[in-house]
Amino acid sequence: MSDNWWTDYSQNKRLSGLEQDLGNVSAALSQSRASQARLRAELSKVSGSIEQRLVRLSAAFDAFVEISDLRVTLGLFDRHGRVRHQAKQLLLGQSIVDVDDAEGYWLAPALVAVRGVADGAVDPDALALAVARDPLRAKAFHVLAAAVLGGRLPVLDDILTSVTDPVPNYQRAAWLLAADGFFGPVAWERCATLLSAVADESLADTVRQLAVPTTVVEVPKDLDGGGELATALQACERLTALRASVTSTLDAYSGEPAATKDPLVRRSLDLLIDEGSPVELPLLARERELRATIENRKTASATWDSPAGSATDLLREDLMSAVPDRRALALRASADVVMSVAEKYAETARTPAPDALAVRTRYGQVTITPTEADRTTLEKAVATVAQMTKVESRRRQAAIGAFAVALGFVVLAVFAGWGWAIVAAAAIGIGVYQQVVDARDRRSAAETTSQLQETLRNDVANRVEMFAKTRRELQDRQTRVTEDIAALRAVLSTVNA
Repeated sequence: MSDNWWTDYSQNKRLSGLEQDLGNVSAALSQSRASQARLRAELSKVSGSIEQRLVRLSAAFDAFVEISDLRVTLGLFDRHGRVRHQAKQLLLGQSIVDVDDAEGYWLAPALVAVRGVADGAVDPDALALAVARDPLRAKAFHVLAAAVLGGRLPVLDDILTSVTDPVPNYQRAAWLLAADGFFGPVAWERCATLLSAVADESLADTVRQLAVPTTVVEVPKDLDGGGELATALQACERLTALRASVTSTLDAYSGEPAATKDPLVRRSLDLLIDEGSPVELPLLARERELRATIENRKTASATWDSPAGSATDLLREDLMSAVPDRRALALRASADVVMSVAEKYAETARTPAPDALAVRTRYGQVTITPTEADRTTLEKAVATVAQMTKVESRRRQAAIGAFAVALGFVVLAVFAGWGWAIVAAAAIGIGVYQQVVDARDRRSAAETTSQLQETLRNDVANRVEMFAKTRRELQDRQTRVTEDIAALRAVLSTVNA
């Protein structure tokens, strides 16, 4: 296909240049007025020290002067600007009849090719010429324009043959179109395959967030956390939750196009059009830099191929997306990471249930098994109960002392007069009182000891029962680990659309 085709093509079209030129002049004047308004707005917001204000004012003024000079230079390429203006008109829903060629500018034939795309008509000769002039831009324009205008999208490989990292805006736009079903189920699978090459272990934490169970399994507090028992149970629960999350997401994949297209698609198309022709590129790039200076931005405006983000960050974003098909594609692309996380859960979940568990009581540590308590540690705790409730012998010693004193006063009464017998009787009374109280305390202590020991034995018996029940629960869940892994692997390799 040669450029002579364009000569024949343009001669067969009615000239409507005057009206188009007037539109271009009007657009240029509007853009100039907008630049002046932005300059006034930015100047009114200048703040800081006098020196900083002067520097910013000077830079903004110099940029404004230079951008005005650039506009004069860009005026030499009015035919290129006219093509861009017509492209914007097409995106606004206006019909485009005549498109003049612009000295090898890829956008002119690309615009001719897609102006009927909404009705299913694409001019193959014009598209071939545009691709010959600039394959990447022509194909990107075709795909994005078809998406915006509502036409039939070409194959995904026209715009996404591999994933660049960081991902340019236009590739991210194509990625989202594929994820949202606009290229069809085959392209959805193709996109997932391409993205699988950039999915790495840095996504593991995000995948684990999908494995948070709705109800957290808890080992009874009386088992003191349960040690490896609790760890294995929680791993079983997380594996089951991961399976449920992944399965529900992939089963919900519809394969149908979404109701709306992501705004990045239109924004990338606008930026591609605004980029300009090859001869205008340095001038328009400089204009963007000057606008950034006038508007006090650190960087120039984004372009159609500027980075949208790293591949893993965008995958991470899609894994948590509220859009089901995007989440499904991200899961499919991250299948290896998902299975890696699942296998680690499975390895922990398969930890053998412990045969014995040491639990703490108020009277010391007791080792229990699923059937009984360890006799040695239990009896040691029981003995501790008796030791703690043991009655001190002070009252008994006081009684013995009182009886000894009474005996001394009795002897004194025999030899010195019976008046001392009263004192002896009082000492005997004190001794009897201490003896009675001591006997009562000992009976009470014995009853308390018996009750506490019984309570301890019952508590340990309950813990034995809890241990056995929790252990059986773990063993029951462990029988489903292999099933969960197999189900995950199956659903990640096959999607019903």
